[in-house]
Amino acid sequence: VYKELDVLHLQNVFTRQDPGCLTSNEKGKALESLMFLENKQTGAVKGRLVADGSKQRNYIEEGAAASPTVMTESVLITAAIVATEGRDVAVIDLPGAFLNAEMDEVVHMVLRGKLAELMVKVAPQIYRKYVTLGNKRELMLYMTLQKALYGCLRSALLFYLKLVADLE
Repeated sequence: VYKELDVLHLQNVFTRQDPGCLTSNEKGKALESLMFLENKQTGAVKGRLVADGSKQRNYIEEGAAASPTVMTESVLITAAIVATEGRDVAVIDLPGAFLNAEMDEVVHMVLRGKLAELMVKVAPQIYRKYVTLGNKRELMLYMTLQKALYGCLRSALLFYLKLVADLE
């Protein structure tokens, strides 16, 4: 978990946000952060921080966040042609693909409890003074996203637009 937060910090995925400069509306619209844990075959535990973009459904129109996707039939037809003709196929993975795309709107996210505490351990001089206590006496750290984090409604579209621009 610490390693995931450290990588996100080093990649400038977000910047700390002074909670005193946020309106109550902005705090209410701040996306919750979620940390998913996965046990690897090596026995290591890997964490993946994502945003809960469900609040964005209230103000982003359904079609405004859609990223082009391939039709299932196209994939199946291509697979049949490849198999019939004995062609080679290559697959690539772009680790942290969305993180290559810049956010094009202001999106705030809040880290709560242990996540806020761990983020402070990553860079105490940067984050410590921005930690506050919430109504339930839990630690809270508001961030402003600089990169398209997984879970935001428009992240796939922003990555697609960057990929197309880079390939042209």
